[in-house]
Amino acid sequence: MSMKYVCLTVLVLQTVSNVLLVRKSRHLNVSIPVVVVCQEFLKLITSFVVICYSEGLLKAVACIKQHVIQDWLTTLKVGFPAFLYVIQNQLLFISLANLDPATYQITYQLKILTTAVFSILLLGKRISKTQWLSLAILTVGVILVQWRPSQGSSENPVLGLTCILIACVTSGFAGVFFEMMLKQSQQSVWLRNIQLALCSCLVAMVNIALTEQGHVKTVGVFHDFQPIIIGVIFSQAYGGLLIGLVVKYADNILKVFATSISILLSSLIGIYYLNEITMTLSFAIGLILVCCSTLLYSTTPAKSKAE
Repeated sequence: MSMKYVCLTVLVLQTVSNVLLVRKSRHLNVSIPVVVVCQEFLKLITSFVVICYSEGLLKAVACIKQHVIQDWLTTLKVGFPAFLYVIQNQLLFISLANLDPATYQITYQLKILTTAVFSILLLGKRISKTQWLSLAILTVGVILVQWRPSQGSSENPVLGLTCILIACVTSGFAGVFFEMMLKQSQQSVWLRNIQLALCSCLVAMVNIALTEQGHVKTVGVFHDFQPIIIGVIFSQAYGGLLIGLVVKYADNILKVFATSISILLSSLIGIYYLNEITMTLSFAIGLILVCCSTLLYSTTPAKSKAE
């Protein structure tokens, strides 16, 4: 099996398992900001190790000192998307606690729409008529998925939907802003990841100090950190790095196929394993529309105005 298919297989497994791990851990009394700090710290350490491996320890330390510490203004700019990513991560935890895995994954594809809008506004990209059509189909598909009778659970689907819609907006803006910073400098992606993870850690720790003091004083920082939470941290931390490998060894179209397969697997697991979904006609049509629109959007890449 070639490297690209290995990466795609691992990406599908990571995407599905991450959703299921977070979903299964929703009843644990853990501090979400603490989990976010842990996953960002893991990203920070991993990025540092990669730079050390490619450049050597002394050169890596000198590079980080120059571009992260001395060039503090650029690091401060990275702090803005880092702040948004911290908010996004917490919102996704809340949404998964109130939405079944399939509905979560399908609705979260609206980040394609928000990313397209912010790409037009910030990067000057053009969206073809086919892409606009796919975005319209995507929106209709998500609406159909939400159009289901209440399952009578104690969860709050309105809260879950609100959180994931806000997360789609923050994801789209932060992703495009970070892409814009990468294109405007010669720094490596790993160095930018260090800046991003460092700022995210600081933002998340401030969040803990402001909102989690009572929880920390009462039960401790790592209360209820069971193995499933450790799995969530590793899955969340390495998910983004894995997408980078997929783009490197495969292409964006195959990545979208992996996303569609993940949605389908999450739906099947929700129906036959978790028993959280009742397959209705509207849900089935919405599922098909979201998968098709995602693939359709990716088959016609956006162009910049300069082109």
